[in-house]
Amino acid sequence: MQAKSISRRDFIKAAGIVLGGTALVGSGLTVLDAPQPVVTYPEYTFGEENMSKRILVTYASQAGSTAGVAEAIGKSLAEGGAQVDVLPMKNVNDLAPYQAVVAGSAIHGQQWLPEAMQFMRDHQSELSRKPFASFMVCITLSMANAGQYLEGVKGWMSPVRELVHPVSEGYFAGALDFSRLPFSFNVLAMRIAVLFGVWKEGDHRNWKAIRAWAESTRPLLLK
Repeated sequence: MQAKSISRRDFIKAAGIVLGGTALVGSGLTVLDAPQPVVTYPEYTFGEENMSKRILVTYASQAGSTAGVAEAIGKSLAEGGAQVDVLPMKNVNDLAPYQAVVAGSAIHGQQWLPEAMQFMRDHQSELSRKPFASFMVCITLSMANAGQYLEGVKGWMSPVRELVHPVSEGYFAGALDFSRLPFSFNVLAMRIAVLFGVWKEGDHRNWKAIRAWAESTRPLLLK
């Protein structure tokens, strides 16, 4: 009899439960007392002061990988003669100074981070009146056969599209560094996925692809 195949999602879910239970019982819950990593969320300004061509690149990051992607996007956009501010979403209060906005988030549980979706809801009206582009960073796209998952990953952008339709969407692999991730059952599931070869630790960001997307998006933002 042919064995029933298991989806990657179900495998990761089941693996997380097994590993999580084993780790918690075996450690006597001491893992919960482990110090949580401190992640910084930097701000940058690129390009010369240009009030007529000013772009905001804003991001929500869990472990710093998405912050690095936002920085690279900002640098590339500024090469077109614009002034680009790169800010974490929690530090953005006013979109009025910007001609265009690029917003991106890390993926957690196949979704943008909660603060990223809250940013979209809070600024939906103004974002709808400006050229707007979006991007996401997820470890799924680091897999050797990531191409077969791309269409599914694009579906994770649907809640963003329902609020504001982007002129361009970027999809990038992230970095996996467990020392920068807080304890959670999801992280435990990711650890066992690494053991089974589903993912690999390390920095999988493709800087050439990130810059290329920014360069192709620039004219759509500055039209």
